[in-house]
Amino acid sequence: MELDAVGKAIEQYHLVPLVSHSNMGLEVTMQRVNGHGELSTQPYPAIFGDQRQNRQIHNAFAQTQLKMTTPAMNDVSQLMAYLTGLNTTVRRQLAADEYLWPLSSTPVLPDDLTKIPLAEADELGFKRRQQQAKKYDITKLMTTGVHVNLSFNEQLFTRLYTETFHQQYSSYVEFRNAIYLKAAQGFVRMNWLIQYLFGATPTLQITDKTPAQRSSVHGPAGRYSQVVGDYTTIDRYVTKLQADVRQKSLLSISDFDGPVRFRSTGQLTTLARQGVYYLEFRGLDLDPTTATGVDQNAVEFLRLLASYFVMMPALPATMVPKVSAQADQLTAQVTTEDPTQPSAQAQPALQVLDALRDFAAAHQLPASDLVLLDHLKKRVADHQQTLSAQVAAKTDALAWANHQAATFQTAAQAEPFKLPGFEQVDLSSQLLATAALARGIKVDQVAADTNILRLTHGDRAQLVVDGSGTDLNPQALTTVLQNKVAAKQVLAEHGVQVPASQTYHSANQLIDDYDRYVAAGGIALKATDRSHAVVAFRIMPQRALFERVVRQLFEQAPAIMAEELIVASSYRFLVLGGKVRAIVERIPANIVGDGRSTVQTLLDNKNHRALRGPAFKYPQSQLKLGTIERYRLDSYHLDLDTVVGRGTQILLREDATFGNGADVLDATEDMHQSYIEAVEKLAAELNLQVAGFDVMIPNLYAELTPEHPEMAVYLGVHAAPFLYPHMFPMFGDAQPVASQLLDLLF
Repeated sequence: MELDAVGKAIEQYHLVPLVSHSNMGLEVTMQRVNGHGELSTQPYPAIFGDQRQNRQIHNAFAQTQLKMTTPAMNDVSQLMAYLTGLNTTVRRQLAADEYLWPLSSTPVLPDDLTKIPLAEADELGFKRRQQQAKKYDITKLMTTGVHVNLSFNEQLFTRLYTETFHQQYSSYVEFRNAIYLKAAQGFVRMNWLIQYLFGATPTLQITDKTPAQRSSVHGPAGRYSQVVGDYTTIDRYVTKLQADVRQKSLLSISDFDGPVRFRSTGQLTTLARQGVYYLEFRGLDLDPTTATGVDQNAVEFLRLLASYFVMMPALPATMVPKVSAQADQLTAQVTTEDPTQPSAQAQPALQVLDALRDFAAAHQLPASDLVLLDHLKKRVADHQQTLSAQVAAKTDALAWANHQAATFQTAAQAEPFKLPGFEQVDLSSQLLATAALARGIKVDQVAADTNILRLTHGDRAQLVVDGSGTDLNPQALTTVLQNKVAAKQVLAEHGVQVPASQTYHSANQLIDDYDRYVAAGGIALKATDRSHAVVAFRIMPQRALFERVVRQLFEQAPAIMAEELIVASSYRFLVLGGKVRAIVERIPANIVGDGRSTVQTLLDNKNHRALRGPAFKYPQSQLKLGTIERYRLDSYHLDLDTVVGRGTQILLREDATFGNGADVLDATEDMHQSYIEAVEKLAAELNLQVAGFDVMIPNLYAELTPEHPEMAVYLGVHAAPFLYPHMFPMFGDAQPVASQLLDLLF
């Protein structure tokens, strides 16, 4: 088919990339159920807060229905990543015996449907739910699914209108409306194909014994409101829905349940004047084979269809009602077909996909669109590859759905310190993102490689670096504290005890001072920049080993600080809002013998613990066998095959850092108040609202006194401290520091 005037202008002005980068947003509704597939009786998770304020996670019709809403994005991969993070966040807040139902078909409903708990966001909303329950088939109100919100790139409209179409349309808004109208008509016409490709609900209720269908939910008969939309013009769309409300076919305009809705920033009555803001396609079943419930292929396909509709001719207005009616009939036929049998519309479906492929190839749309179409053609050619056929083939659909729900729930809980979809940023950033998503705060990964997030709630936005670096601290000081030498100088200027040190800029300089440090009786070597290279020796090793270690450190950093070794326990104090919120003790990397296991077995057993993994990717870093660790084993006269006596602790290192295998213990409640007050006083003097202080303390129970400042020696201060050690300690209570940081920011 030949392009229309809009399509030709898009091609003429090389705007095809703008067409294929439309913005997509997802609204995914799922049911909370128990392990038997029955509606959950657990209360709505309090962490999600006020449903009227949380736009990302809130109830739908019933208390058990959770709706997850993403921001609009023009990158579908990023969109799916965001949804994955949102879905995982929701799952982790469910009760112990609670799951997300994977199907759009209803789970097991109570015999008395009036027992279904309705959403109670506010009194007005609750009354509306009660009216809906009386007006419509409550079973259909209890189905779930995916709504896809689509808006075109605004630059596309402005270029086309400015270059050409200002002469043909009376206003910019009228031109935009015409494009959205054309796209809406296209989605209505192609709804039958979308249902064939992505339908996944053989029955309306999981317990139904009726013959299987492709989509019992998103066929015309499955919609709770049987009102049909008029897509001839924007004005007729509005007028029709207003008339349906007056005639009491609808309780309100928002109850229109057609496959496509026009959305605006204002009231429906002003839609034509204010303009369509985006289209809402309401016809996707949940994909029960994915945890998020969304088939990315479906989202990509809808965007490709939208590109096609924009560039192809619109229907003449006189033909729209007739074609829409035919489209509804076709959708009804396809959705009610037996999914285990070939579709009567398989050949027309292949013809449409071939036409789309020709369109994509001719106009140089992304190569991924061609791959997608080839994949979908296989789904049409072999009906057994459709989701509906796969679900219908299950001999016990309820048992299978419960198994899927449990599998997805288990996966979400497997590594609670990671946030799927956000794993490119560091652990602290992932934990902050999790807490933010739960509160309805939008999280943008501005620069994942440098751990920069933008958090947005309402009209407020905050940039966060490394999970806790914010504008709450003075920018200049934040920059200064990134250097360990400068940070130590800042601490000393404020009158606290710090170790003596010297900075070296070459390995040879430091090696030449070997004898000096032997006489001093120990040393700690630290990279001066933000790298995590640290080594400590209580007793100086042989010169050859010292030289090897020094050269290894200089391979990681441009300068090394040689620091007086402080013999005491190592603590990290986390300050938020000027107050100490959490404290952890760090015990150097070690193994403890059981009288039966070799050193290698003890190492393996400890590294196999759930919280252990690569440094800074897991809450506890793995024990390694590098130069230092092997030196320490030699000092104990041990090798990897030696059995370690029961209760014997072997220290593999003498530095206690988060990246070198240290054990992390929560000490928040045990620390004497005098140390907490001293740290808070120092934070106030530095004007730091968020900070991490590393302090060496011989006895955390003994009071810190002015006469003995050596009882608290400050090793460093961090303006963007890690959050994860306090949320996932090896022993002791987890502290909710990510939520506390969000309290400061919003």
